[in-house]
Amino acid sequence: MKQLLCFWSLLLLGISVTGQNVLITDAPQLKKGLYKTFEEFQSNNPSEEGDLVIKNRSSAAQIYLLANRNELVLRDGAGQEHKLKNYWGFCDGKNIYIKDNGLNKLQEIGYYCIYALHGIQPSRGYINQADMTTNSINTPVVLKKVLNVVTGQILELSAYNLKKYILPQDSVLLDEFRADKEKKDQLEYYIFRFNQRNKPEIK
Repeated sequence: MKQLLCFWSLLLLGISVTGQNVLITDAPQLKKGLYKTFEEFQSNNPSEEGDLVIKNRSSAAQIYLLANRNELVLRDGAGQEHKLKNYWGFCDGKNIYIKDNGLNKLQEIGYYCIYALHGIQPSRGYINQADMTTNSINTPVVLKKVLNVVTGQILELSAYNLKKYILPQDSVLLDEFRADKEKKDQLEYYIFRFNQRNKPEIK
């Protein structure tokens, strides 16, 4: 009888554990594949696998065709490449990439994930004195963003957003941020600190 009760207790325990929502921040290993939705990323549960490859585009294509800096393609058994359009992100088994004007690698995975949005901005042309032709200078642009792993909200990483939306959840860290005269140069530092001090949970 005791063995039977023990069996049912273990079975119920197993059901309750597997029924819980597990965040990607608690996953022992990242699963390789395509995230069609934020929820698939959040639970480390990509819905599609296959030979997924990131293909970079030239600067000219980004400027003149208004194209993203890269794209994700799926190679079939014959080696043919098929463009993928409707998805949230991608994991290669080691790194996670979020789709936002192309694919951008998450540099920090925690309560707030950090990534850099890369782009190229055309600037005014200049005259080449050697042959009197007009050439343009392409300026790389980088914008840091943060993703809330619980809600999916994406914010620009700025002093205003840290003070207004992120750090109010941690009053001690908010007070430290307000007193910091060098805070504009340490925005990522405060995201790291917040992630260390606060554990995300989903219900």
